[in-house]
Amino acid sequence: MDDTVVTALATVMVAVIESAAAWDRRQTRRERQRVERRAARRAEESRLSMDLMSANCALALTTAKKLAGMHTNGDVEEAMTAAREAQEAYIDFIHRQAADQVAKA
Repeated sequence: MDDTVVTALATVMVAVIESAAAWDRRQTRRERQRVERRAARRAEESRLSMDLMSANCALALTTAKKLAGMHTNGDVEEAMTAAREAQEAYIDFIHRQAADQVAKA
């Protein structure tokens, strides 16, 4: 075979291999970004869930204090405010996730 043909075939093979490697790198990068976005959503959801649990606990403790005949001294209002804010933040999160899913569809 002629050296020119061998060189041309080698060049084509290198181009094909590099193209496949570039495609693989893009796929890996996209997958990593998808995993990072999912982890961020899970972290935010976990934080919001903990806020909801904390607010619920505050409401339960305030209710228990009142049932036990103890003074609540503004605990009720604080607990209700915390619960309302936690619930609103969680609902906002759910709406953002739903809007993102609709936008992607």
